[in-house]
Amino acid sequence: MVKKILEVKDLEISFTTFAGKVQAIRDVSFDLHEGETLAIVGESGSGKSVTTRSIMGLLSSNAVVENGEIVFNGEDILKKSEKQMQKIRGKDISMIFQDPMTSLDPTMKIGKQVAESLLKHTKVSKKDALQKALELLELVGIPNAKNRLKNLPASIFWWPTSTDHHCSCFNLLSRNINCR
Repeated sequence: MVKKILEVKDLEISFTTFAGKVQAIRDVSFDLHEGETLAIVGESGSGKSVTTRSIMGLLSSNAVVENGEIVFNGEDILKKSEKQMQKIRGKDISMIFQDPMTSLDPTMKIGKQVAESLLKHTKVSKKDALQKALELLELVGIPNAKNRLKNLPASIFWWPTSTDHHCSCFNLLSRNINCR
């Protein structure tokens, strides 16, 4: 029988923001067995990064695990302290982060890029897409979001620590968990 090395059960995570509580992921569940590869795929904002960061114990301080378990090698890692997680990270579980500076076209204004995605994937007017883009920037805490819509991406991204990067994928391989 193949050993189960990771089990995510009914995971729900929200974020406390200036606008109130925002549900990021709801009822996420999956298993990973030794020797399997798992890719978490979805549209921007669908919860991939939140899911993978929760597995790594790298959620931001305003994240709240509302429900669920993340069982790694038989232990619920949500119950581990930061010190305990530091012993696991890099040895038993690891992730390669995506460079956020390459996520957006550096030559195109932020508002246009976010609105373009909304226009492509939803049935909204350009005006409504720009309004939604503003709401999304505010939701993630971008300061002066209305003016930032008119700026290029380099004007809003800075990452003071390595734990502030975003993850693009999460491949889980053999006994150890690695992202490639």
